[in-house]
Amino acid sequence: MKEQPTVIDIFCGAGGFSQGFKEAGYSILAGVDNWKPAVDTFSRNHKKSIGLEADMRSLTVGQLKTLVSEAKVNVVIGGPPCQGFSMGGNRNPADPRNSLFREFIRIVKGMAPDFFVMENVRGLLSLKLVDSKMTFGEKILHDFNSIGYRTTIHTLNAANYGVPQKRQRIFFIGVNRRQAEKAILPPVPTHSEHPTNGLKPWVPSKQFLLPPQKVSKRFYYSERMINGFIRRKKKNAERNIGFGWQFLDFSKPSNTISARYWKDGAEALVKYSNKKIRRLTPSECARLQSFPKNYKFCGSEREIYTQVGNAVPPLLARRIAENLLNYF
Repeated sequence: MKEQPTVIDIFCGAGGFSQGFKEAGYSILAGVDNWKPAVDTFSRNHKKSIGLEADMRSLTVGQLKTLVSEAKVNVVIGGPPCQGFSMGGNRNPADPRNSLFREFIRIVKGMAPDFFVMENVRGLLSLKLVDSKMTFGEKILHDFNSIGYRTTIHTLNAANYGVPQKRQRIFFIGVNRRQAEKAILPPVPTHSEHPTNGLKPWVPSKQFLLPPQKVSKRFYYSERMINGFIRRKKKNAERNIGFGWQFLDFSKPSNTISARYWKDGAEALVKYSNKKIRRLTPSECARLQSFPKNYKFCGSEREIYTQVGNAVPPLLARRIAENLLNYF
């Protein structure tokens, strides 16, 4: 494709998805989200793009076309909220946020891009709709195919694409039937836990952690907090629920950074000794998500943790975007 392909990012969050596509050579026309801190972050880092704070349920296709000055949109990307699907939360088929995928499909239908990429959590594939035998994954696949998109679902682990984090997410990738006869294949992995055939080893988390002396004392946990973690892990293990706490293996990618990391950081803690344990700083979380070092976040510390945990890792997004260029 000679011209720079264009993108709009729906449920854009902090702009990680857009960052990856931008690094791959795409032009990001606009990002839309209903949360001001995230839109502020998007706008701060994508100065040539339009950042719009809006509820997707009330944004019309006509308004979106006007927003991008009727420009041709080649790709629609985005990650509708996933809290109702997440295996780490209370999975609820009736959670109103679960229906937001319909807004994504509506925008794809109205904008008629050549391609779309929609990200979500794996729990979506197994959770059934209310009063239906279909899973959300089956329903979404059906609806995309019904509006003319040859759609496939790929489960990708960010660590296999150079991100210093083990993070598995699903991606619905669709191509307009007028654009290509074949479905989109997933990007070829570049890294592996056990590399062979030219693959690189997973990127270790230690490369992105601050030296202990440069981390504020407020990120370290008290003995009381540590003992609480120990009790909770034991209790959850007896009931066979919950995740307890997990420590980083410095020689491997980080555990998944979630949007709830601000609560206690239990899923990815840094342990120097039994009495010297801390959570990751917001900047460390962002780097483990593969955000560039100069990416600037807006909002409170809690809001930044949430933005980072919700994001699509830019480096994974870039691999997807580069792979998509083969189909233009």
